[in-house]
Amino acid sequence: MVGLISINYKIAPLNIRERFFFDNSEKLVFHNHLRKELDIEGLMIISTCNRTEIYFEFENHIGQENKFLHSVVKELVVFKKYKDSLSPHLNNLTGSFKVANHLFRLVSGLESMIIGEFQIVEQLKDAYYFSKKHKMLGPILSRMIQKSLETGKYIRTNTEIGRGAVSVSYAAVEQITNNYDLKNAKFLCVGLGETSKLSIRHLHQKGIKKIKITNRTKNKLNAFCTELGYESILFEDYKKEILNSDVVIFSTGSKSPLLTKKDIEQNIRKRNNKLLLVDLSVPRNLSNDLEELNNIEIINIDNLKDTVNENYKKRKAEVIKAELYIEEFLVEFDDWTNTRLLRPSILSLKKQVRELFLNETISNIKSLSESATSKDLSLKLSKAYDKFSDNLVKKIKKASDNGKDEKAIEIINQIFLDEK
Repeated sequence: MVGLISINYKIAPLNIRERFFFDNSEKLVFHNHLRKELDIEGLMIISTCNRTEIYFEFENHIGQENKFLHSVVKELVVFKKYKDSLSPHLNNLTGSFKVANHLFRLVSGLESMIIGEFQIVEQLKDAYYFSKKHKMLGPILSRMIQKSLETGKYIRTNTEIGRGAVSVSYAAVEQITNNYDLKNAKFLCVGLGETSKLSIRHLHQKGIKKIKITNRTKNKLNAFCTELGYESILFEDYKKEILNSDVVIFSTGSKSPLLTKKDIEQNIRKRNNKLLLVDLSVPRNLSNDLEELNNIEIINIDNLKDTVNENYKKRKAEVIKAELYIEEFLVEFDDWTNTRLLRPSILSLKKQVRELFLNETISNIKSLSESATSKDLSLKLSKAYDKFSDNLVKKIKKASDNGKDEKAIEIINQIFLDEK
């Protein structure tokens, strides 16, 4: 049996998600605590800016699912020293099929803030390998994660759910990098709001090295530049730096334009190549009169919205296809889970057959005298057979309430009646 506690962006604001973030050292401590207090058999924790999800295995508590889930939540609240009610910010699931369905959707990009974004795949892999390395996984949870990664890979390969930009920041970067040779281009990013940060991170992922960043708040600027290894400049110097740049991205909260025709018209004529200006701000940071200059090109939000909307529609259409694939993988996983539930009975049956037939037969043969006939051996084997079959009949009667349980009888007949 597997359970899930999810604190995600759909139901929990950022200040709650921050409180329940787990680093790797905390994962280990929490696992050891739950193993000691609740006797869990497996644990994996995914913790990102958008979600903290705790997957746990508890086969030794079957029949007490709700009680056990409540206990895990209680231990989580105590562990994180959270004193308010967490219930409004939780999504809880129990049962291998339900939890697997959520995990398969998650790794396929269907639970992302932007449908089809697959950043969660690497985050899941990191969480899985960490738990595996530290022997935190149970057999069902381990199989479920492996199957989810297989599902996600298949959907990424066989659908277009992840193709095409569906955020303005990403659409801007896609348009820039698809239409310009920017391997050696010099970038300047003015502003450091969320849209700007996303744009810079997209550029960083594409291997763009020459990026300078400016922002009014110096502490925020320096921390971000240090994180990504980029150069910062003073905000009052951004107009001078434009002349040394090939691409300038504006994304600030300024209510008045930060760049006008007058600011650059004298020097723009000296350029050998066009200056690309990208304005991701509302209201716009670039004045209308800049369009009168011949040696520049402007991309703004209006240019990008149509692309974003069209790509979003395409991704939504691919969701149905992805969900059908997920159903197929869920059936495979569910079959494996159900077969595993039969394993104890199958092993027990094999053990009985071995003990009653093999061991007892060998013992009977040894007890026979050298003058014993095949008839004597047959009698000994018949006794072993009678002993086994009598025991099996007793169990069949008990399981079927002595033939009164019609559903049990139907199943027993499927197992033991010969097919015609």
